[in-house]
Amino acid sequence: MNKVEYKQYDSSYEAEALKVFTESFVNYPLFWGVFKDRFKSEIKLRSFYEVLMKGIFKATIRKYDCYVGVADGKVTVIVIVEKPSDKTVGFWDYAVSGMAGVIARIGLTDTLKYMELSDKTETVVKSITKPRWHLYFLAVDPKYQSRGIGTGVIQDFLIPLVRSNGGDLITVTTNSEKNVGFYIKNGFSLVKEETLAYKEKSIRNWTFRMDL
Repeated sequence: MNKVEYKQYDSSYEAEALKVFTESFVNYPLFWGVFKDRFKSEIKLRSFYEVLMKGIFKATIRKYDCYVGVADGKVTVIVIVEKPSDKTVGFWDYAVSGMAGVIARIGLTDTLKYMELSDKTETVVKSITKPRWHLYFLAVDPKYQSRGIGTGVIQDFLIPLVRSNGGDLITVTTNSEKNVGFYIKNGFSLVKEETLAYKEKSIRNWTFRMDL
């Protein structure tokens, strides 16, 4: 595989970016796990998940910077970063980014509860008063995983990006235990591990920071 080239996201990458973003988080506890018993068939679950992920992606890039990593002529990785000066993604951002499709499938009450859960995953991060750069999403195409792309994002792209803009703190959260070792290996320190609830489900949540 050729070296990954990082570029600012624009609409010309939308189809590829959405595919990578969606496929990379299949089975992720926060996006798939809390809903996997909600639908009677895998087809309905997958349909809901795709609507959910499209809405999350479009809402997030309304407020935060998005970059694509291109290798071999293909988008292989998506990086979404929240700068210290950025405003938080809110309900309106989701509302204009396809959340109606989510509400149609699970109802308004459960959608709001889910958004509350999502907000809680960032509570520890938001309690940090020091200006921070937050790695909001790191999504690697499953066909390109385990090739060092994620490590390359952090070491070759994210850290230089933050440093070049005068930053000295990066934060990230994950709900997947397999990601814990990855972030520690790449220089992050664990701030807090916790368990969050969504109706009868629970997910684990890890918050990390890296001081540059």
